[in-house]
Amino acid sequence: MKYLWEKFNIKTFPARPAVFVDGVFDSELSDMENTKIQTSGDTVEITVLKPDDLPVHIIYVGEIAGDKKIIIRNPVRGALYFSVKLKNKSPAFLRFFIENAGKYSETRGDIVIQNESDLTLNITADHLAENTGIFVKTRVLAHGGSATDLYAAANVLADCRNCESDIGLSAMCAPDIKSIKMSPNQKIASVPELAEHSASIYKGTKPQIEFLAIAGLSLGQIKQTLQDAFLN
Repeated sequence: MKYLWEKFNIKTFPARPAVFVDGVFDSELSDMENTKIQTSGDTVEITVLKPDDLPVHIIYVGEIAGDKKIIIRNPVRGALYFSVKLKNKSPAFLRFFIENAGKYSETRGDIVIQNESDLTLNITADHLAENTGIFVKTRVLAHGGSATDLYAAANVLADCRNCESDIGLSAMCAPDIKSIKMSPNQKIASVPELAEHSASIYKGTKPQIEFLAIAGLSLGQIKQTLQDAFLN
């Protein structure tokens, strides 16, 4: 998996990887034992078939445009991870549907996107059994002239007690963006163990900027350093 680190700065670990580059499934970089992949147009369905000693790690990287729909089903006990690192230079509509249907199943996601155009990101995460966990953090770097719309909802269904959810949205924005909207939500029909949701705008603090300036960085270098810190 050295290629993913060198080209996309994606950290890998012992797992069963399912790799998508520029929205296209890459079988040579993937290990599909105990996992089913179905693709139809711009829709991808990823289903864990049975428990494994290694977790599934979905890796979705590169550049996207247009509509993309990713369905992730985890019906077994154990952890599933997904890492998303994307850029869009044209309008993009990205939708994630996460289904935790196995008792003690857990899904952890890290989404990082550089938006240079118009981006709509919609995440729907469903707890369909007791004691499930869904933790998804999203960071978007909104470049000048971009419009960003982020929506995320975790749904704890009835009779799904003791679930844990943490849905977080964060953005770093250029001063001349067109717009940004963020809406994190929790919809709860059973008593959860944890239900967190957050939205935040990131920018460098005055002490950080002063420290970098004293270190000899130019304004352009300070901007790039803060962006790199936010993205990584």
